[in-house]
Amino acid sequence: MPPQNTWLFNTNQLASFEEARNLRDFLMASPYFQPAVIAPETQDPTQSGIFIPEWVGGPGGFPEPNYTDPVTHVKYFFLHYRWSNGFVGNVGLIIDKFRRYPFSSGYVMRVLGEEVKAFR
Repeated sequence: MPPQNTWLFNTNQLASFEEARNLRDFLMASPYFQPAVIAPETQDPTQSGIFIPEWVGGPGGFPEPNYTDPVTHVKYFFLHYRWSNGFVGNVGLIIDKFRRYPFSSGYVMRVLGEEVKAFR
């Protein structure tokens, strides 16, 4: 996982594509999200279920957030999920919720599922 406090960006918002795909499969096996599902992954970032949103660096021109672990060489990106109902959520922050509630995955799933289904 990327180190904290290396820049002003919250590095908890970063995830690898492997983490995103594994978590997607875990989430989609749950009834909490039905009928909303994560859209299929494609090469089109405007339609893909796992994507890097367009990055606007603001007045400081900050680079798009990413990190490469110097030991494992795993690359972490500012990945997001797109659900079939249009809801968009940051993959890294979802992973962080599971990390913060390690013995309450059902709680995290239920709350996230309610958030996804409430989107209109």
